Amino acid sequence: MTHPTSTMRTLLSNTSYLVGAEVVAKASRLISIMAMAACLSATEYGTAMLALTVHEVLRLLLRSGAGAQVIRASDDELPAFLKNGRLLQWLLCVALCLVQILVALASSWLFPGQDMTVLIALMALTYLVFPLVCNQVFLMQRRNQMGLFGLISSVCIITENLALAVALYLDAGLLAVVIGKWAFTLLWLGCFAFVPTSAMTGQFSKAVFTRLLKASTQLAGSEILRSLRVNMDMFVAARLLSPELFGLYSFAKSVGVGLAISVAQAYTTALYPFVCKLKNAGNFGSRHSQLLIAITTAVSAIFIVQAMLVPWYVPVLFSEHWQGSFTTSALLCLIATSTVWTDSYAVMQRANGRFARECQLNAYCLLISLAGLLMLQPDQPVLLAAVLVSCSALWLLFPLADFALRRCDVGAAKSSS
Repeated sequence: MTHPTSTMRTLLSNTSYLVGAEVVAKASRLISIMAMAACLSATEYGTAMLALTVHEVLRLLLRSGAGAQVIRASDDELPAFLKNGRLLQWLLCVALCLVQILVALASSWLFPGQDMTVLIALMALTYLVFPLVCNQVFLMQRRNQMGLFGLISSVCIITENLALAVALYLDAGLLAVVIGKWAFTLLWLGCFAFVPTSAMTGQFSKAVFTRLLKASTQLAGSEILRSLRVNMDMFVAARLLSPELFGLYSFAKSVGVGLAISVAQAYTTALYPFVCKLKNAGNFGSRHSQLLIAITTAVSAIFIVQAMLVPWYVPVLFSEHWQGSFTTSALLCLIATSTVWTDSYAVMQRANGRFARECQLNAYCLLISLAGLLMLQPDQPVLLAAVLVSCSALWLLFPLADFALRRCDVGAAKSSS
């Protein structure tokens, strides 16, 4: 049996790689935010961020494909999963491309005054590149090669942010966000094309494909709910706030929770293959659970520190036009604290194959936040952020209720025996 200390060292190492890569990459994100703040008006900034949010909501559905199942598959299942999983990824990416183009055509009706049809449609075409290297990406995560994965990811993100900033400098206007996304996509393809992959000796199997598709459908429901949970405030804010106030809110989110959520995603990305490896080996125990709670606590503390630092770094980096946003930014940073706990619990459900329970968790969180916003309908960025922080604290009731019910079941089982 693998010693708990050595396995936890693997998680700490992988988390350090990914979080370190995210910190470096998001430092470059500040460059693109500063460029957008300098070159775009508040209204244009809001339009750019809304277009990116639409793309991000749909892009996260890529995680609902075969990747999660390839990572947790046994060695015997792997060849068939790779062969059938690639076909599933192609179908998923073509569907996402078509859906995003349809959303682009409807965007002028959904969000009056926001001219972003071309931006959303051009970014939709990037989905057609990802299936070319999907198996290389899945296998790298399965092998827990998070150092190399984090390096490639951070280089691609840095390239995207620098390309966006240069495009703005060259007066590309709102098209700069599209140029940045395509720079990321092409470099992602180039980097992962050289990563060695296993020979796909498996053949197409209707049974395997159906199994993958069924699980993928459940994951898609969970991912769209999670994506909406993270981003729906932008859609609600676009309807409740004036274009200029929405631009200020978008700026506050990008310099606050946008940076924090990236670190949270880096942690959960490292956590999932690690937990799957322990589950497959039958090594996951209470000691691992306690250490995971300690690490998650440490990661969540980072976001509290960031919230305290916002009033210091926003006035230094940005002009007076954006100074009124730092209170909103500080509040939004606190949402990442609840997010990392919620997403970590969702990772545990996914690693155990409880896809429906993960979906229920994300649905609960989304409904709580939507209910708060629709009941109060805040018309100022600070009030909107305050409502979201309050709602995010209620997200934690779901995993706490699960733990309480599980303890009751265990206690009842012991008393009956």
